Amino acid sequence: MASITLGILLETMIAAAVSPGAGPPECRPLEIRPAAREHVENIESRSHTYNVTMGGTLDGFNTVEYLDTYGHHMRQKSKFEPNDYVVLENTGEVDVVNPWIIVAGRRDWFSAQTILSGILQPGMTDAEKAMAIWKFTSGIEVQGHDNNRRVGPPYTDDRSNPSRNTFQERANPVKAANCYYCSGCSLSAANYVVLARRAGLPARAVWMCPMDTYATHCVAEAWYAGGWHLFDPERRSFYLEADNSTVASYETLHKNPLLAVRTHDGGFAGKGMKSHAADYKEFYPPHVMPVEQWLSTMAMTLRPGEKFIWRWDHVGKYRCGDNRRNIRPDRPDGILPYQLANGKMAYRPKLAGSAFWHGVVSAMNVKPVRTKGNSSRLYPEVAAAPGWAIYKISSPYPIVGGLVGGKFLRKTDRDGCRILVSASRSDWTEVWTAEKTGQIEQYVQIDGVLNPKPTPAIYHYYVKFELTAAAETKDAALLEACIETDVQMAATALPSLSVGRNEVVCRHESPAGARIRVVHGWRESSDDRPPLPPIGPVTPDDGARVAASPERLTWKEARHPDGRPIADYHVQLSPRPDMLHPVSPNFDRIIFSAKPEWVVPQGWLLAGRTYYWRVRAQDEWGAWSGWSPVWKFTVGQAAVADRP
Repeated sequence: MASITLGILLETMIAAAVSPGAGPPECRPLEIRPAAREHVENIESRSHTYNVTMGGTLDGFNTVEYLDTYGHHMRQKSKFEPNDYVVLENTGEVDVVNPWIIVAGRRDWFSAQTILSGILQPGMTDAEKAMAIWKFTSGIEVQGHDNNRRVGPPYTDDRSNPSRNTFQERANPVKAANCYYCSGCSLSAANYVVLARRAGLPARAVWMCPMDTYATHCVAEAWYAGGWHLFDPERRSFYLEADNSTVASYETLHKNPLLAVRTHDGGFAGKGMKSHAADYKEFYPPHVMPVEQWLSTMAMTLRPGEKFIWRWDHVGKYRCGDNRRNIRPDRPDGILPYQLANGKMAYRPKLAGSAFWHGVVSAMNVKPVRTKGNSSRLYPEVAAAPGWAIYKISSPYPIVGGLVGGKFLRKTDRDGCRILVSASRSDWTEVWTAEKTGQIEQYVQIDGVLNPKPTPAIYHYYVKFELTAAAETKDAALLEACIETDVQMAATALPSLSVGRNEVVCRHESPAGARIRVVHGWRESSDDRPPLPPIGPVTPDDGARVAASPERLTWKEARHPDGRPIADYHVQLSPRPDMLHPVSPNFDRIIFSAKPEWVVPQGWLLAGRTYYWRVRAQDEWGAWSGWSPVWKFTVGQAAVADRP
């Protein structure tokens, strides 16, 4: 199999001339044009660190746009995405086990443990852990609400055997973060509950509805400090009690719905959001939804000749599951989810040596033979009887399509070459049988056999290459095999490079002798230069003591390196110097103004407390600056600790 090298196509086309038996052009193996820039890294150690430098001034992080979904919920989209692909290829003779790529320490979402390791700090209290998990599950990178585009079902099936409960596909925070994006209240709440429990906090998902129904809205509660505390990841909200310090419970909001009315819902870019205060008042006690500890990892194994490709584009292949809002008569093709990417697994099985026997699930009546030039082929071992090789394809990402094929030899009409596929515990389905004689090159799309869109998620399937030689064993042969698998992934979870120097870590758990090649492909742009962060506050001064909550925060106007106007600012105010969370969602706001000031919500800041704030700027093109330094002020004259 041809390897990927600098300046060569990711997927090498097989033979220029196509025989009369070959399929149409769309049934060819994947070909991606090489990116404008590439970095190739050859790896032999289990943990390897290297650097990739991206030029230009723009990337997917500093060009992010915050857009409305229906109901003024918030999602994100990058105005410029420089990343094209990352290819991880097994170039050795042993399996590559559980490979993973982490860029600049971001998005290490391989498992619940790595997620929690990235968001929890040693010594955190239970209250701090609960808030950190809310910050992750409500994060714009991991969920954008849209009930029409999410994967169904929208809630658990109380009457079904738990093992058949397909709700677990999205109530699994590892799958939710890596494989999906469009969410809903019950899914986000369940993700919160599963992670909180893994972090040692009792947690539950509760619905605002009569018992034995699911309607209205779902939130999460975590137990610490002797009581329940409510977190709403889907609306990116939590609600403080009248002390402006304690996170309220569902029961507290039931007794005092005004606590919900005064808090902004929907995200920092939303201008307005309807309140669920009346529902907290009406539905009590809350309906607790059963949530199991649904967890998995992104584990995968790449055999010799197999590669995995993370891609930032998509070809419209996805799954919606049991979401009746998506598949309906007026939407025969469904509603494409936001932030979708279609990755690819590409396998060119080696047809000789120990790698052949290691790669197949089973083989019968076949003989792998190495030919001149280090190539190989597969013959029947005994004539007049079928022989076959069966391969299992497994992916940690949902499988949403595929292609199988290769090169075959069929000498006479009595000889046979067939490809069969089995998915979702089905019987074998023949997807191709040879009709021509001679050397044949054939590829077949198998999306119809997999039927991935409305069905439960598919994580593996089987491919059988079958050969029958009528008289002489060399009259039927498999010369080259090709199995390509389309997978669905969240674009917000990909190992993205950003402008400047990126430290990249490739880790895996392979046996000795594993060899890996990683190829990053990207584009660069300097169509705009982001503004510089504001350099200092105006009022109050950094470190100042103020008699009461300031009416406004003002800062020095951000400067643009090209003199372009500043269009907007984003302000955050927190009770913590690490900016773990805002005072309340009211204090994490895009202000929709170019004026360097923000009117502070009144009635929230406490005397004797120190508060911390920072600002970033956006220019008219849409590029964001980095955050300013964190500034602070103290309300009142009492002695204050730096950390609550």
